[in-house]
Amino acid sequence: MTVGAGTLRRTLVALTWLLECTLLICACAKPTNESLRAAPSASAIPVASEAVPQPPAKSRAAVARDSLKAPPLVPPADAITGAGGVHFQILRSGSGDSPGPVDTIVVDFSMWTGDGQLAFSSYPEAQPAGFSVSTLAPSLRVLLTQLKVGSHVLLWVPRAALAGWKPPAWPEADLVFELELLDISHVSVRDANGNAVEPVPALTPDAAGPPDSAERTRSGLRYVYLTHALVQKPPTSADRLALVASAYVVEGIEVKLLRSGFKTATTLTRAPGRLGELLSQLSSGDRVRVWLPKGEGKAIIAEAASREMILDLNVSF
Repeated sequence: MTVGAGTLRRTLVALTWLLECTLLICACAKPTNESLRAAPSASAIPVASEAVPQPPAKSRAAVARDSLKAPPLVPPADAITGAGGVHFQILRSGSGDSPGPVDTIVVDFSMWTGDGQLAFSSYPEAQPAGFSVSTLAPSLRVLLTQLKVGSHVLLWVPRAALAGWKPPAWPEADLVFELELLDISHVSVRDANGNAVEPVPALTPDAAGPPDSAERTRSGLRYVYLTHALVQKPPTSADRLALVASAYVVEGIEVKLLRSGFKTATTLTRAPGRLGELLSQLSSGDRVRVWLPKGEGKAIIAEAASREMILDLNVSF
């Protein structure tokens, strides 16, 4: 086994969790795990799906766990910096197709902690692992959808890049992955008019509040990324920001959809409340979930009144 293709593989980590993710592709719009689902973008509601059957995992000889060697634990100087501060290095460029955001992939991977401990690996099994790209943290999803079949990569993933997405079984640490992309099973989703649309994976909101790993604005507003833009470039005061948003309110332990997929536009100076502060930190193409404390949501949607509001927000400019 060659060291290197799998920072992304850490994402493949828990085998039980991976099996649940595979079911997600088969059902497409129906989640197999209540905390992870593939949701359409707010501006396009997919009504039909066509899934190519998942390619069979190719059997191979199992590799003894104690023979696996950790890759470099610190990214080299020539490593590329991607979304969310993830560093990656392509050891071998593939020549096949690239996966989409909700496609199923077959990979071989190993996940290491920053101190060189092996957390998970598919190599000791007789077959590679299969899972849905939609279950990955946004920063890893962006990277993976740029790879081609046959690629072998290393990834250095800071724990902050997994905010709100880290499976419970994963170590609470910076991670290093070695991953080889072996095969893809494509999923297509169409809108009511039969046009192909690109689904945007998203977590379903709950009443538990932001995770401990959620990021903060300067004033303490909590948010997590659902999708990272490929290019990180914040807006200027002159930019007109086009927003597509869905809003939820929290009532006890229940979360209710208040408004879905509404579109509006604003600028940094005209954005209500602390929304402008958040928007100033985003890039065109980012999608975030932000938790607004009780009473703050009504500055954005009057119906929120004094309730806590959760806002899923796409921004482009």
